[in-house]
Amino acid sequence: MLVKQSQDTFIRKFGDLGYITNQLTKKDRVYDESGSIFLTSLTRTAKSVDDITNEIFSQFADVSLDQIKPDIIDFLVELHNDGFIVAGNSIEEIEKQDTGFTYSVDNPKTIAMRILDQDFDSSMKPSDELMTDYFRKHPTIFGAHFEVTSHCNEKCIHCYQPRQNPQHIEMGLVKDIIAQLYDMGTVSMTFSGGEPFLHPEFLDILQLARKNDFMINILSNGTLIDTEVIRVMKETNINMIQISVYSMEAKIHDSITQTSGSLKKTLKNVDLLIENNIPVQISCPIMMRNWDSYRDVARWCYSRNVRIMSDFVLMAKSDFDISNLENRLDLSKTKKVIQDIIEIDGEYQLLLNTEPKTKDLDHYANQPVCGVAIDNVCFTADGSMYPCSGFQGYLLGNIKQNSIHKIWENSERVLFLRSILNKSFPRCLSCEARDYCIMCLVRNYNESNGDMFKIADHFCDVAFLNKDIVEAFHAHKNE
Repeated sequence: MLVKQSQDTFIRKFGDLGYITNQLTKKDRVYDESGSIFLTSLTRTAKSVDDITNEIFSQFADVSLDQIKPDIIDFLVELHNDGFIVAGNSIEEIEKQDTGFTYSVDNPKTIAMRILDQDFDSSMKPSDELMTDYFRKHPTIFGAHFEVTSHCNEKCIHCYQPRQNPQHIEMGLVKDIIAQLYDMGTVSMTFSGGEPFLHPEFLDILQLARKNDFMINILSNGTLIDTEVIRVMKETNINMIQISVYSMEAKIHDSITQTSGSLKKTLKNVDLLIENNIPVQISCPIMMRNWDSYRDVARWCYSRNVRIMSDFVLMAKSDFDISNLENRLDLSKTKKVIQDIIEIDGEYQLLLNTEPKTKDLDHYANQPVCGVAIDNVCFTADGSMYPCSGFQGYLLGNIKQNSIHKIWENSERVLFLRSILNKSFPRCLSCEARDYCIMCLVRNYNESNGDMFKIADHFCDVAFLNKDIVEAFHAHKNE
């Protein structure tokens, strides 16, 4: 019998822990030191069960082959049953099983999950408490956001990126970043811009990321996708491409992108991606200009079995210019949008019945506000390193001057971010709407002229609004 790591599975070792995740099923697992030895014996090249057994057996003392072999077989069967590995009697049989993503079968990539999430979860952060605790004690760049260019062919009215000195990252710097992140055990890499497909060597960058075994995500406006792009995305087996659609009416969508014909190009290319079984996720930021367009975009996505996510708060520009927030929804329209989403999104209704995140308030108080400087980071085209893509007023360092590892371990700003916990916001701990809050450090920072501890009143108002709507939803259900 031959076995190998599936094409959608990624394996890493963090200290004594072994970690495995599958980008297709969204499952992950964490193993202790002994289990990590079992785990790291797997590769993308098929091996016989006997070869794997002998390889693992050589790393254990005072254990007989007869004792360890049943454990190894049980381990492999368990991984196979959950889709982490494929098995067969020949290479051909294995390859036939390792089919990857397709729109013809329902799976987690085509479910409209958590439509009100405020952040694109590019790294699929492990939920297991072992890994969460490990990253708190041993910060690790699990997911990296990589802005390969600041050039863009659209001029979206709500964009948080200042338009100044656009540039493409040099390939030499790309190779350096990828090599360093590979050595540091990074799992996920999200590519964006600007518009990443404007980078003249972006397809080469994707292939380099695949060669170094990263889970690949792309954030794009979708207007520049063609058959060659499709070929490379299939070849590199990307996890997801997220594309923004603001309305099904060209007049509205194009007025937001300030680019004539952009909706027509985007929708055509989304259909092209679907036809070629490339996993797509639609992002539909909701603002004053498209506040009543969400339902039509959602229906369009559901008809194609495509996930849709939204944001109705918007972020100020990273240079503290808040002029783009003129497009932010007022509270009356925010209320209508939340009510609509609750009504049409079954997954969100299920989410409303989950345990509150602050049920154990003491535990919550001592948790980080988010994963910045703990398990994720952002790089830009000039080699700058930031806490996240929107946090570009808070420079951590530049990898042209220091290694990623040195910045990650020694930067005073990195260490300061790690010291910020939920209890750093005492007013929030006593707030009745704390379980409905979408507060984050970068939103505070950009909107408050660089004060990450100053929470804009709008965020609090939306939290209480969300609380009232959810409570009314439950009351109506129980009548």
